Amino acid sequence: MRNFSGMRSLAKGCAMLVLAGGSVGGLAGCANTGLMQTKGISDSFVVDTDVDSTYRRALEYTRVCDISRTHPYGQTYSIARDNDPSSDDGLFGFGSDDSAKKNKPTQTALGRIRIFKVGEEAKILELIEAKSESIEPVTTRVTVTVLGTGIWDQAELAAARKSIQSATPACRPLE
Repeated sequence: MRNFSGMRSLAKGCAMLVLAGGSVGGLAGCANTGLMQTKGISDSFVVDTDVDSTYRRALEYTRVCDISRTHPYGQTYSIARDNDPSSDDGLFGFGSDDSAKKNKPTQTALGRIRIFKVGEEAKILELIEAKSESIEPVTTRVTVTVLGTGIWDQAELAAARKSIQSATPACRPLE
């Protein structure tokens, strides 16, 4: 189910270094690939809106609560986006007012957001997936997976769920 495209080749390259007897110093950056290496903890829920709207809600949540927010110790985070469900009019058919008419929802529509610490792009800390569940009525299945340690825990899952369901970012408290 998880397809991390370019991240998978990086992980394979790290594994090849280990098999080839690479030194510990040569493995810098390969030590931990986050959710590619660890199952983590997840929450799955249904949102009563189309995959495009759900994906935009998830993007806004990550922008407000992960990217733009001041984190302890000056940590900064970024995102990578995968699998745009629409093929025209830019990201998810935002191009024009009639884009919703041209880009009818499909059962295969999928949007994926990977969150990582800047400088450690291969270590995925949080993964948000939005997949179209039904067309009539329009619903989207969202699965949020976090690493399960530090700020990437149950409170992060709850904040993501509340934010995506309500369309209003509700960040988890940072201690």
